[in-house]
Amino acid sequence: MTPIAAKIKNGVRMAEEWWFDRTRSVKTAGYGASPTARQVVGVLGDGQVYVPVRVAGAHVALRDLPIKDMSGYLFLDMGSGKGRMLFVAAEYPFRKVQGVEYETELHELAKANIRTYRHKRRRCGGIESVLANAAEFDFPDGDLVVYLFNPFGEQVMAKMLANLKAAIQRTPRHVVVLLMYPELSYMFERMPELHLYRKTRRYHIYQTMSS
Repeated sequence: MTPIAAKIKNGVRMAEEWWFDRTRSVKTAGYGASPTARQVVGVLGDGQVYVPVRVAGAHVALRDLPIKDMSGYLFLDMGSGKGRMLFVAAEYPFRKVQGVEYETELHELAKANIRTYRHKRRRCGGIESVLANAAEFDFPDGDLVVYLFNPFGEQVMAKMLANLKAAIQRTPRHVVVLLMYPELSYMFERMPELHLYRKTRRYHIYQTMSS
């Protein structure tokens, strides 16, 4: 990509982010910074900095989920940051949208965004940000959509997947996992409880066979 093309692409992305935040009365743009041990709940681990997802790509992936009726599903964003994906998901009729974030400052920013969020396309009534470490998170019962955009590395992911596996074994149900631009998809492919549904350049979707 030429410098001019890169500049144009970056400008388009900045305009998209500005428009999304302005039309929803939120502040989700901008990258985060690496937190210190005092700024997180639980062990610091190998968390990545917050990078907001591109809205158009997120919509394409959500429309491709293997779900006929979203109203029975809890949407979980693991590593939700300022909450960008929570507000994208809220434009679909999920039972509830919940973010899980271990960095206290990002969690507070997400809560502030939830309080101010307004949009005519909103279809999900309940939006929540939970301050919790993904390595220690206890997945709730019921049908789930678990979303990840490379929020942490292998160390935390392994613990999170162990918790997810235990939850599925404890209460078999339909669980859909959506990975945006996945870097650790091979870890999901090793789980016998999950089966590949769709694989594209931008996202991978896995699901349990219980539905």
